[in-house]
Order: sequence, then C-alpha cells, then structure tokens
Amino acid sequence: MRKKIFLVLLIASVLPFIGVTTVLHFVTVEQQQDLAQKRLSMVISGVVSSYDRTAAGILAQVRTLASNDELTRTLLLTDEIGFIDQPALIKSTVNYMNLLNLDYLIVTGPHGKVLAQGHEPIMFGFSIAEEPIINEALLGQQVHSLGIREIEGKPKMMMMAVAPVWFKDRVIGVVAGGVIIDEAYLEDLKGLAGAELILVRDDVIEASTIPGKAEEIKLKIKGGDIYTTELRDIPYNFCLFPLVDFTDEKIANLLIGVSTYDLKTAFNKASLIFILFAGGGFILAFVLAWGFAHKISKPITMLAGVASRMATGDFEVDVKTNRSDEIGQLIASFNSMAADLKEYHQKLIDSERMTAFTQMAQKVAHEIKNPLTPIQVSIQDLRRSYNNNDKDFPEILKKSCNTVLEEVSTLLKIVREFSEFARFPKPQFDREDLNELVDSLASLYSADKQANRLVIHLSDRKLSVDVDRDQIKRAVHNVLKNALEATGQTGKVELTTYEENSFAVIQITDNGPGFSPQAKKNLFSPYFTTKPKGSGLGLVIAKKIITEPVSYTHLRAHETSLHLVCRLLLE
Repeated sequence: MRKKIFLVLLIASVLPFIGVTTVLHFVTVEQQQDLAQKRLSMVISGVVSSYDRTAAGILAQVRTLASNDELTRTLLLTDEIGFIDQPALIKSTVNYMNLLNLDYLIVTGPHGKVLAQGHEPIMFGFSIAEEPIINEALLGQQVHSLGIREIEGKPKMMMMAVAPVWFKDRVIGVVAGGVIIDEAYLEDLKGLAGAELILVRDDVIEASTIPGKAEEIKLKIKGGDIYTTELRDIPYNFCLFPLVDFTDEKIANLLIGVSTYDLKTAFNKASLIFILFAGGGFILAFVLAWGFAHKISKPITMLAGVASRMATGDFEVDVKTNRSDEIGQLIASFNSMAADLKEYHQKLIDSERMTAFTQMAQKVAHEIKNPLTPIQVSIQDLRRSYNNNDKDFPEILKKSCNTVLEEVSTLLKIVREFSEFARFPKPQFDREDLNELVDSLASLYSADKQANRLVIHLSDRKLSVDVDRDQIKRAVHNVLKNALEATGQTGKVELTTYEENSFAVIQITDNGPGFSPQAKKNLFSPYFTTKPKGSGLGLVIAKKIITEPVSYTHLRAHETSLHLVCRLLLE
C-alpha cells in the first residue's frame, strides 16, 4: 500500500513537471525562432537601407561631378575643337576618384568614347557606348545599377552610377563611378546593419563577412523565406536578397544572416535552469511523496500487525497515537474494537468452559453410574448371603470384594482424568529449539521409527520458540499416539518441522482411514472416542494446550480428519 500511495503521489507531482517542461520546450523553440526572425527582419531592413543609401550616394557624387563647371568646359572644348588636354583630364579624374572615395571613375565624350579613367589612368580612347547603362546616360538618364567591370584584368562586381554632362539641351559626355562590392564593403555594411553578409554569384561565394576562407563555407542557397543553417558549427538565420541591375536582371545574391548562437545559448541556459528547478522539484516531490506515503501507511501497517496478533488470540493490544485526524479516529475505533473483542473473547471462553464442564459433569455422572451399579449389586448379594447364613458366603465375599475394588479403581481413574482436565496447569514458557524438543519426544517411538511406521523430517535450521516444553510434548505425544493407533501396523505417520512466514511449524500427517462426518463433528468433545479403551480426552487436551488463551499468541493450530498442524511464533 505504501508503494501504491507513493507512486500515485509521485506521478501526480511529476506529471505537471513533465507537462510544463514539454510545453516550455515547444514554446521556447517557437519563441526562439520568432526572436531570430524579428532580429533578421530588422537587419534585412538595415542592410537594404544601407545598400540603397550607398547607391544613392554614388549617384549623387557622380551627378555632382557631372555638373562640375571645369569638367563641362573641358568636354565642351573637346567637342568643339576636337582637342583635349589628356594628361590634365586624367589627373583630375584620378583626383576626383580619390576625393570621392570611389573605386571606379570614367569620363566619356558625347559618343561613349573613354576620355579618362581614374582607376586605370593609362587606359583611354576605347568606346563603351554599347553598354546599356552608358547608353542610358548618353540618352540623358541618371542611373545607378549593379554591374560587373574589369579592373586590372579581373572582373569586379560593383555598385555604380552614371550621369550625363549637359550643356544647354545636349549631352556632351558621361561620368560613371562605382564602388567595388568586396569583403571590405561587406564589412562596412555589416558594421552599419549588424548582420553577417555573403555575396554569391553563379553559386560561387565572392565575398563573406564570416571568418575563414570562402571556399570552406558549405552553403546551400535558398530563396524566399527565412531559413536556418549552421556555418562552422554556429547557427544562423539567413534570408536571400537578390542584387539586380537597373533592368531588374539579377546579377548576384546577397545572403543576409544573423547568428542565433546567443539566443540558443540564452534559451539553453534558461532551459537548464528550469530543468534544474524541475529536477529539484522532482526530488522534493519524491521526498514529500515518500514521507506522506510513509505517514499514511505506517499507522495502517501497524494496525495490520496488531490485527494479525489479534487473529492469533492476543487481545492485549493498545495502539498509541497522538493524531487527531481520520487516522487517529481509526486507531481509536480499533482500540475500542480490540477492547470489545477481548471482553467478548473472554466471555466466549467462559461460556465454552462452562459448557464443557456441564458436558463433562453429565459425562462423569454417566461414567460414575456404570461402576456404581456392580458395586450396589455386589453389596446387596453379600448382605443377603450373610443374613441367610449362606454356606457359600466366603466365596461370595471374595467375589464381591473383587468386584467392588475393580469398580472403585475405575471410579478413581475417572475422577483423576476429570481433575487433570479441570485443573490444567498454567504454561511455563522457556526458550526451546523445536527440532531438539521433537527429536527428544521421537526417541520414545524408536520401534515405530525402525519399522518405518514413523518418519521424522526436521528443519535444517534452528527453530527457537518460547513454549511450555512439557505441554507441547504432551500435545504432540497425544496426536502421534492417536495417529499410530489409527493407521495400524501397515500405516505410516510423518512428523515434520519447518519455518513458514515467521512461524515454526510442527506438522503431523498420517495415511489412516480418517474420520466419519459424525466423528469430525465431535472430535474435540470431552470423552468422545472411537476406540474401545479410549478416554476421549487425548485430543481435547492437545487442543487445550494449543488454544489455551495464555499461550494463544505463541501457538496456532489447524486440524483436519487426517493431520494436525501446530504453528509456533519464531523469536
């Protein structure tokens, strides 16, 4: 019962922890994803804004340069006389590029012919009019766009802008400037937006703000929604932002990402703290459940033990408690019941004893009546012979005296047996080894043991019990004697000692004919016997020894028509 109460209380305590932990896990994961997405959305906005501001800034710089009076005069003079001070224009273009912090700067004539380059001063004289963005500027449009340009023989992705140089109502030249999108640019953009950036063109990583070599980053590019991946064992949330030119043709992809390592670490720490609290709560629930189950079951277990003692006949019980709850009321009711049972048991014993004495008195009166009749007849015959001076008086006297003495002997035997039964001595308990006690008794039946009519099986371990040695020997002797007489010369009787559930057991069985239903009913009635010369008190005395109230806590018995079992409480 204690285990069941403990398990019920423990389960009732633990289930909420499990439920809360499960819910918290899913809520934590969802909350972590929401925070990561919100953070990513913020940095995406920052990156896009910074990117647009950069493009707008380049366009503003190029537009300012295109409206420069000196550059306008130079291009106008070139357009009119066909002569240009090439070194001066190249020098000023280089100075303007450095001044405006650009990586790329070109000045063309009205037909798209390159007049000067700031990034490659020695290269000029070739036409770029076929390039769409230059063509737009020659048509009078100001445009910023993403493009690929070769610088020093290597293609570079850059953010560029073009602006026409106007004189009155015609375009006399074009200014094109740009900033290379490389790791340095991405680092600057990262500093502004607080995001990790990866530039990918044709599925090849061009630049990255994530530490390490670009080729070491294994990334499966996805489009559309935010997605999660791990780079060098660090979790990231990424979103793909397409980079397009002024015609909306995609040139590259910019992956904008934020590390969720700090969020994951924070949530893991929070989860760990909760798990520790939950573990502490579980341990506390375990201790409280065990203590509560013990508190509930202990008095009930104690009552069960006391009830077992009462079942063996010990009514001298009084369970002490200072509890005032329902358990205390139960114990008080139990004590009251035990007192009532004790009183009832004593009354029952007195009633049974009175009934037994009444039956015995009737039986003794009947038994005494039988020998008195021969005595009366013998005395009457003797007196009549004496009064008549019968010549055979001496012979009649002798015969009458023998009859009287024989019947008086029978009366003395009846009186002695009745006295022994009525004045049965109080048991004197001593510590005894049941095996030794039975073995000493069995020595009286050596002839039956040799004839294999009596077989004894003693327990392998010592069986220490508190008993009245003489009374137990007498009870076992009475049962053995009855069993041997009932089985005859060809029967078999077995006497066994063993331990069973804290009891030492003496068991006597035989293969005799057993008892009739009538005999079973009167088996322990005084003076009932099925043997011609039986007194009818042997089994009555055996039962009295076993079930006497004073020794009832030490002995229990179970009888059938074939065997008798006596259980003695082990000490």
